[in-house]
Amino acid sequence: MTPTLLGPNGQPISSKGKAGILNKKADPPKTGDAFGAWAGRDLDFMRLPGGGLVQFDLSKLTLQDYRTMRDHYQVNASLAVLSFMQHQSDFHIECEDKKIATFTEDNLRNNWTGLNRAMSQSNWAGHSPSALEWENEGRNVVLTKVKDLVPEECRVNWKEEEGWAPPDRTPPKFKTYDGIMQFGTGWPIPVENSFWYPLLMENGDYDGRKLLRPAFQSWFFSILVHLFANRYFERFGEPVPVGRAPFDEEINIEGQQVRGNTYLLKVLQDLRNRSVVVLPNDKTEMGNGVSSFDYDIEYLESQMRGADFERYMTRLDEEISIGLFTPILLLRTADVGSYSLGVGHMQMYLWMLNAMNDDRKVYIDKYLLAKMADYNFGPNSARPKIVFRKLGNSNQEMIKEVLTALIQQGKATVNLEELGQMAGMTITEVRQTLEDTPATGTPAEGDPAPATGDAASATGGNPSTSARATAKEVVDRVRPQVDQAFRNGLFREGLAINMGYKRKMERALEADGYIDSVVRTNDLYDEMDNWLAATVTFGAEEFSSPDSFVSLFETKLVREIERVTGAAHS
Repeated sequence: MTPTLLGPNGQPISSKGKAGILNKKADPPKTGDAFGAWAGRDLDFMRLPGGGLVQFDLSKLTLQDYRTMRDHYQVNASLAVLSFMQHQSDFHIECEDKKIATFTEDNLRNNWTGLNRAMSQSNWAGHSPSALEWENEGRNVVLTKVKDLVPEECRVNWKEEEGWAPPDRTPPKFKTYDGIMQFGTGWPIPVENSFWYPLLMENGDYDGRKLLRPAFQSWFFSILVHLFANRYFERFGEPVPVGRAPFDEEINIEGQQVRGNTYLLKVLQDLRNRSVVVLPNDKTEMGNGVSSFDYDIEYLESQMRGADFERYMTRLDEEISIGLFTPILLLRTADVGSYSLGVGHMQMYLWMLNAMNDDRKVYIDKYLLAKMADYNFGPNSARPKIVFRKLGNSNQEMIKEVLTALIQQGKATVNLEELGQMAGMTITEVRQTLEDTPATGTPAEGDPAPATGDAASATGGNPSTSARATAKEVVDRVRPQVDQAFRNGLFREGLAINMGYKRKMERALEADGYIDSVVRTNDLYDEMDNWLAATVTFGAEEFSSPDSFVSLFETKLVREIERVTGAAHS
């Protein structure tokens, strides 16, 4: 038997040319929108057998209902923090062509606030219709504005396309997106000038998922309970007085005989007007040495307390918060003082934002960045992609150690101007810090005279030597305070760190040749006290060890000494 050479598909290879190729590719699948009715459908799976419901029929809610829900304080807080966090999400554009990446990223960042505001409508409405405005700038077509349209006034304009069908069968009709139809116009906004974002779309439902829908029942009862609780507090905040008096007895009131029940009725009416109550002291013997007053007043009080309403309304607020993907501890304090529990809730929220950013990415890539590339670089150009920075996955301590090692080895540098602004320094102070001090030459106009005599010998000619020496003593004083605070878990907001040596610092600045040493020292200590109070609020978790904080403190102290001693140069 003659051996036969087989191809990758296991079939014999023929040398008869294209007509005789036996290892051709498999038949391709049907392409395009060929199967599955996916978009433009109205779905309602709420009803149970027999037509009954176990809760509100939420499928009947309209966008106007969801808009009304936004005025609730808990709903508003959850929606606001969600949109704010999405707006602050950092991103960059990746593309094989760096020119396309730079252009699209600049254009997107210029419109990021308007785009985020428009897309945030989907957080409550389920979808966000927007109109895109393009303008010519030189030889480029750039996006200049993203108009957020009212969701109630917009709907998708559908275009029907034929799907696949076997021979002699009628092909099905499928709906595809073809712009936005806005109320009041007779023609749709075309695809090129529209942007429709459905939040977490399922089954091709362009209305998206409405985050407020699961929270409706809790919102509804929260409104009712608030109204009922206010009526309750009004009713029992000033309870109804109940009086008892003998009906058939008459008493003498200012010379007139008045029936007991009539007299007590007037007393109760005067009581509501903040009058003094005076009752007869008549008693009736009940037997066995027991007696009771004939005239008596008490209040009609409720056995329920306001705390019961507060607990239930708090429970409803928590249900609304959870329904909107907002962890409970993100907007309130816990019943226990667990810092780790709050960090865990925040971590979960950040992971949720990563998923929502991934959902946004699909539409930004396809319907915004692709258009920017097509209009300016051609439809066959490389495709730009937005890449959001992952939230909640960064190990800050590890990053600190890596950066510290790189800086120490000279493999990385620090942007001192940006670092100075983060430390609370003004632009002028940052620039003064970055300026090189001339080693020789005459002092500039307004500079303090160099130290002479004993001062010069004490400072070695350096105008801040004595102050720096005192700064070392201040650091040595602060170090044990920080160590003890870390050990006892007290390194947090409210910790008071005493620098000390204030008088010694005044004398050191005076020895360095500064006449107004008291003013400079007060400025120095005021700034350092404010910095310490603000820094300790970050907590011990933000520092790898007490030494890392002390090192940062020492650097800040030296910077401030340089600032106050260089104030005469400005």
